[in-house]
Amino acid sequence: MITIKIVILCLVFCVSTYIGIMISNRYKKRTEQLCEMKRALNYFQAKIEYTYEPLQEIFFEISNNLNQEVGNIFKVAGVNMQEKSAKEAWEYSIDIAQTDFNSEDINIIKDFGKTLGQTDLQGQLSKIKLTLEFLDKQIKDSQDEESKNKKLYKTLGVLTGAGLVVILI
Repeated sequence: MITIKIVILCLVFCVSTYIGIMISNRYKKRTEQLCEMKRALNYFQAKIEYTYEPLQEIFFEISNNLNQEVGNIFKVAGVNMQEKSAKEAWEYSIDIAQTDFNSEDINIIKDFGKTLGQTDLQGQLSKIKLTLEFLDKQIKDSQDEESKNKKLYKTLGVLTGAGLVVILI
C-alpha cells in the first residue's frame, strides 16, 4: 500500500513539473516562431524584389525552408490561392495555424496579408518592411516575456508538485 502511495506521489510531482515545463516552453517557441516568420518575410521580400515568380510558387518555396508551424502557414496559403484571393488564403492559413503566437502577433501577421497581391511592387515592399518592424518589436517583447516567465513557470510547476505531494501525504 505504501509503495502505491509513493508511486502516485511521484507521478503527481512529475506531472505538475512537466506541465510547468510545457508552459514555459511556449514562451521560447513563440520567440522562435516570430524569428522564423521574420526570416520568411525577408526571404519573401527578396523574392518579389528580384524575381517575378507568382506568389503561390514563392509561398511553396518558403514553406519548404521553414519549420513546420510557420512553414504550414505559407503552404496552406499557397494551396488555397488556387481557389481564393491571396488575402483570403493568407487569413485562412493564419486562422488554422497551430502556432504559439499571441493575438497581437496574429493581428500583425494578418494585417500583412490585407494587401497581398493587390498592390504594386513598391507597395508590397513597404508593407513587408512595416511588418518586419512590427515583428522586431514583437520579438523583443517575446524575449522579455520569455526571460521573465520561463523560470517562473518551471519553478511554479515544481513547487505545485511539491505542495500537492505534501498535501497528499
